[in-house]
Amino acid sequence: MAQRKKRVSSTVNWATLKGKYFHTFDKDGCVQNQGEIVDLVGDDIAIVLYFERTGGSPTYHKAVWVTDIIDEGWALYNTDVAWKDAIQSKLVKARS
Repeated sequence: MAQRKKRVSSTVNWATLKGKYFHTFDKDGCVQNQGEIVDLVGDDIAIVLYFERTGGSPTYHKAVWVTDIIDEGWALYNTDVAWKDAIQSKLVKARS
């Protein structure tokens, strides 16, 4: 039987979205976009840095309503390692 990876306890502040990595999904449930939430403007707007899907290089910034992040079901990760692991371990579906 395969062993699960041991999760390391973290001191990440989940009271804020700032610094979290994310995946967004298309209508088929496959990863559509990915990036990092780099700043917050008040309680309503997040500034996100999008990364290209294949290489992961930064592409552009965009202001996004926090309610859209919640309503659209973005997957949030506390570290870039967890974010990358979600794809590699097939926790989320990627387009071929």
